[in-house]
This record gives sequence, C-alpha cells and structure tokens, in this order.
Amino acid sequence: MQTRPGLLDLIGPDFDREDGEPGKRTLLICAAPRSGSYELCRLLIAAGVGVPHEYFNPNYANRIAARFKLAGDPLSDSQLGGYIEALRRRRSANNIFAAKFNYQQFETHLRNRHGAALFEGAVVIHLFRPDAAAQYESLRAALATGRWDFTDNQTTPPIPLNPEKRTAQVLREAEIMAFEDGAFRVLFIALGIRPIFITSDTLFASPAAAVREIAEKLEVKINDAGLQRMIASGRRYGAAGRKGGVLDDPALRAALRRQVFGETNLQPASRPGGYISLD
Repeated sequence: MQTRPGLLDLIGPDFDREDGEPGKRTLLICAAPRSGSYELCRLLIAAGVGVPHEYFNPNYANRIAARFKLAGDPLSDSQLGGYIEALRRRRSANNIFAAKFNYQQFETHLRNRHGAALFEGAVVIHLFRPDAAAQYESLRAALATGRWDFTDNQTTPPIPLNPEKRTAQVLREAEIMAFEDGAFRVLFIALGIRPIFITSDTLFASPAAAVREIAEKLEVKINDAGLQRMIASGRRYGAAGRKGGVLDDPALRAALRRQVFGETNLQPASRPGGYISLD
C-alpha cells in the first residue's frame, strides 16, 4: 500500500483482489461532503476493515465497471445488483464490504430493492463535521478547483462562484450541504437505525479509537501496524482553519448577514429542490 493513497489510488486496481467469496458483512459510511470520510476510508483500509470508497458515485462506479468488464451502466436498476455482487467479491477485506456515500448518492441510486438489501444487517456510521463554516469553506474550495483530496488530481469540472450572484450561490451550496446530514437522520428514523456517530473532530483527534470502535462492532481484528502507519502519514486537508476563504470576504459576510436578518429580498429555498454536483 502507498504511504498515503489519494482517492483515485483508492479506487484503482491496487486495492482489488482476485474474484472470490463475497464479503458477507456490510459497513456503510453515511457522510456529507467534506466531513473527513476519505480519511476514514484510508484508516479502515489500512486496518483491514473493508475497502470503503464512494462506489455509488458514477465517476468511480464507471471506473470499476470498466476494469471489471461489467456491461452497461453499473448504477442502473438492471445492473446494480450485479455491480454490488462484484464489489463484494473483489473489493472486500476480512469478509467485510464497506461503502461510503452522501445523501445525494443514496437518493439517486439506492432508494430501491438493492439499497434495502445493502442496509439489511449492515453496520452504519454517521460521520459528522461540527464546524459547518470550515466544512463549507472546504466544499467551496473543492467545487472551485474540482480537486477533492490532497493531490492535484481534478475529478470534477470546476464550479466557480458567480460574482454577480455569489450570495445566493453560497447560501444555496450551504443549504444543500446542511441538508445532507438532516436527510440521513430522517433515513435513520425511518429504518430504525442507531448508527455509530463519529465527529470529524474525534476522527482526527483519536483515529485509532474511532477505527477500533467500528472494528469491535463488526467483530473483526484490525491490522494495528498498518493503521499506525497510516495515522503517521496523515494530514488534514481542505480549508479547515485557514484564512482567506470565501467567508472571510467582508463584503460577502455583510451580504450574508443582511440575508440572515431580513435586510434584503433574497430568500433561500425552504429546502433543497435539487443538487449541485458533489464528488
């Protein structure tokens, strides 16, 4: 394993295995964008707890399907069952198939019989970032550059702020980001799920403890040496704690404040009616 693999490395062939018995246990990581979920994936992989990735993101599903020579759209209803079976056979570790997704991906691809089967008996994690402003800054930076990890790899087209509509755009993007966590909570209520709740603060402060809690729930021994190597190589990335983000612009801050306290006619949507493209 590379010392610190990027997200394209993680979806690549180095983390495949020969076709074999499918992983029978399921670990599902529910996380809004920019909550530290790829870091959790790295830690779990290093510890031998599945091979989690965003398998229900078309960008990555199509890469897997091409490499595994799967016909058609892997996320279509007719192909999704076979795609998940292939993932269980070739992207599992220690009998565990692990996947992460944001709510947009669940809404689009898993509200069906395949999603129901995936959740059956699964261990579910809700990863949450308490600092919403830092999370938004990280999201905006990723949208602006198309880069979603610490590498220079661009995996989505850049979405810059529109200078003439930036207040509305920031509010819209923040609203969609915040909607993700709330929608997951509704899902947990509907399905009677009490997830393992991990904050990004806890993940970065005590990564080994977070991974061990997950492994204990799955009743699997971890590769502690591999986990410690990954922890040693880790670093936080994104806009967390840095100065010079969009929210540090005094004019934008003033415009947002006016919107919050009703000093402008600009009104945010009551709930997201659509989605921006999130990686």
